[in-house]
Amino acid sequence: MKKLLLLVVSFGLLFGLEIPKSHLVDTKWVMENLDNPKLKIVDTREKKEYDAGHLKNALHIPKSAYFQGKVDGVFKLYSTPEQMTAIFQNNGIKEDDIVVFYSAGIKDEDFGDGASGLWNAWIYGFENSVILNGGYAKWIYENKPVTTELPTIVKSDFEFATYKKGSLSSMSDVLEAIYDDEIQISDARVSNPYLGKDTNKELARFGRIPTAKLTPVIRHVKLIDNKYYELVSQEESQKALSNSGFGIELNKPLILYCNTGHKARGLWFVAKFIANMKNVSVYDGGIVEYSRSSLKMETGEPTE
Repeated sequence: MKKLLLLVVSFGLLFGLEIPKSHLVDTKWVMENLDNPKLKIVDTREKKEYDAGHLKNALHIPKSAYFQGKVDGVFKLYSTPEQMTAIFQNNGIKEDDIVVFYSAGIKDEDFGDGASGLWNAWIYGFENSVILNGGYAKWIYENKPVTTELPTIVKSDFEFATYKKGSLSSMSDVLEAIYDDEIQISDARVSNPYLGKDTNKELARFGRIPTAKLTPVIRHVKLIDNKYYELVSQEESQKALSNSGFGIELNKPLILYCNTGHKARGLWFVAKFIANMKNVSVYDGGIVEYSRSSLKMETGEPTE
């Protein structure tokens, strides 16, 4: 089998397709490249939604496919190299393709579905992928063509072979960050679970990881014409992360977490590609794993 090579053209031209530095594309970009054979479009919605209508040639790889890792009863935030290899092979994706992930776009957290797919591929070295801003909802709003026809798939010989530790953190990394002023921790959830006001049955204890700053991922999207959600600009995103000086510092390493990864992977995409932070990773066990340990948790308003 062919091994995946890190493509040096990730931020340039690939078969006539230009991958933006933000890894975010609009509906015009997708429409113009819809018939390019090197473009693979991935619909991350539920099957019934996909069956009702999707973009031309769109493959169906729902968000659940990117949450397959499990250790000691705790869902890790990544699927294994073998699982991701099978997903790409069975959907005919090759190492020199460009993958566009799109979500429903009707909720403020939807883009995390696409971000989950992109992040899972990214940690194993596949960088030539993007997210469709606004998702399916914007595509429909603009009256762009949809279909119910299923694409013809020829299985590929793709195989993931690279592991990029930089975008993934463990509990040990989190523990180090708690005591290191130069490494930041960020909670991508909303205020109630951050403060400990939670009822999530997956958690053994409620609250947050010590030193974590509250940086909800939903601050980075805006509702357009009451129809679909789009990601905000770089300036707006950086401002939201900073939170008037009470949030994170953009020039320091950042570890992100939420309950089970959806929000954290969305915020990873925002911090890395929209806000242009250089060192961003996702804690692979989330607060679910952390709450089951004996490590300290905090509740209530931060004292610092």
